[in-house]
Amino acid sequence: MSENRRFTDAIDDSTTVLGRGIRIKGEITGPASIEVWGQLSGNAGTEGLFLVREGGHVHGEVAATHVVIEGEVDGKIHAEQKIELRPTCKVKGNVEAQTVAIAEGAYFEGRISMAGGAKGQLAVQSFREKRRT
Repeated sequence: MSENRRFTDAIDDSTTVLGRGIRIKGEITGPASIEVWGQLSGNAGTEGLFLVREGGHVHGEVAATHVVIEGEVDGKIHAEQKIELRPTCKVKGNVEAQTVAIAEGAYFEGRISMAGGAKGQLAVQSFREKRRT
């Protein structure tokens, strides 16, 4: 993933996509990335990227290597490496990762916990999104 400029560049044909207008109640887990455009009521876990697109909604806990939120999440978010909250997101729940980036305009209600990295690797970042997704 290091050769990609953004986490979302890593999405490929093995990604599970929950499309617009689709509603799922239950748990989604697996090794490949997950992209949510619809609604998920339940917990989700992946060893890859978990991406909630603008208009997507997750009500439950999320665990992944990397997490990018453009839509809404009501629940705890845990990332092994990085969580990115984009300007259009609305997150209600605690987040935990080595690095947390919160864009100007993002709505976040919860606590941030950053643990598990080597000294000097933990950082809260703030950014302005300059490109459209």
